[in-house]
Amino acid sequence: MNSKISKADGPLLVSAFALTLGGLIMIYSGSSVIAYGEFADSAYYFKKQLIWATAGLIAGLYIYVYGADKIRRFIPALLAAALFLMFAVHFPGLGRRAGGAVRWLKAGPVTFQPFEFLKLCYVLYLALIFSSEKLPDSVKLTRGMIITAISLAALVWQKDLGGAVIIAVLFLFMLVVAGFNLKYLLMFIPVMAAGFVYFIKAEPYRVKRIFTFLDPWQDPLGAGWQTIQSLIAIGSGGIFGVGFFESQQKFYYLPTPHTDYIFSIIGEELGLWGSLLVLIGFFFILQRGIFIALNTRDTFLKYAAAGATFMIVVQALANMYVATGLMPPKGTTLPFMSAGGSSLIVNIAAIAILLSISRRMKAGSA
Repeated sequence: MNSKISKADGPLLVSAFALTLGGLIMIYSGSSVIAYGEFADSAYYFKKQLIWATAGLIAGLYIYVYGADKIRRFIPALLAAALFLMFAVHFPGLGRRAGGAVRWLKAGPVTFQPFEFLKLCYVLYLALIFSSEKLPDSVKLTRGMIITAISLAALVWQKDLGGAVIIAVLFLFMLVVAGFNLKYLLMFIPVMAAGFVYFIKAEPYRVKRIFTFLDPWQDPLGAGWQTIQSLIAIGSGGIFGVGFFESQQKFYYLPTPHTDYIFSIIGEELGLWGSLLVLIGFFFILQRGIFIALNTRDTFLKYAAAGATFMIVVQALANMYVATGLMPPKGTTLPFMSAGGSSLIVNIAAIAILLSISRRMKAGSA
């Protein structure tokens, strides 16, 4: 076991661990007011996240030791299970409604968001079929399109347009990684763009959200509230921040300071320097993930490493873009740092896959 751990990619491991640890600390601060108001325990969400982090560590260690290369035979079944769970949220008694949408499964005290599981299974499945030497490109592309269409349908049914955007971006990215002809990208981009415009126009609140994103001050007490309060939090932090645990925006100004807007609390309490440390952490994950993908001989592992890396980074950027007003609010967590068990476990699993591939590289078998 010690020899296996010593072969892992050090910078990648340290970056993921530091972000997770920093997330635990900031969740304790960001959620303290809400947790005390709801449960009379300011550390309630911190304790829950600590339990999820422990579970994620166990799952990640198992994946790392078992080996990413051995996972490939289970990928179709895992993807089928993920898609089933995506539709299962609509089954009576299983789904939990929040914010006007049903995107969570509830089993006793445990709440799980299937989309987090789907993302990882989705990129691994694309890596599996795109790396197959037995399938012609037309079949690979057709299978990829079918799975993408089913995933998008499930997300649209959940009214999760932000999740649909992430899946679409991941699909286009995997096409690039697999070296498909540029004509496919030029064909899919306008079709997907037209589809998203249609679904935005189909719901008046989405149209309003877009216009409010362009000018949040036109509705400062309504649709623009979250963006304005987030910008106030980041702006008031300045260079060095107001100090740990000293956030004012967590006092019910930001509706989700420990999940969607954890980056805003980081900017407020730790300032520019704290925000830059978070960016550096994700930069190292990006850099090491690309390095692992480029230096892996096995085509499936190469595509899987690239997909897992991009999955983490694109969600991190989406969260930070929302917090800084560069994207409309869409309910995206910050990987490793936002409160939420399903997100944390899936992202730790993605890191474990990357670490497992890096171990094979050092052993000369990847």
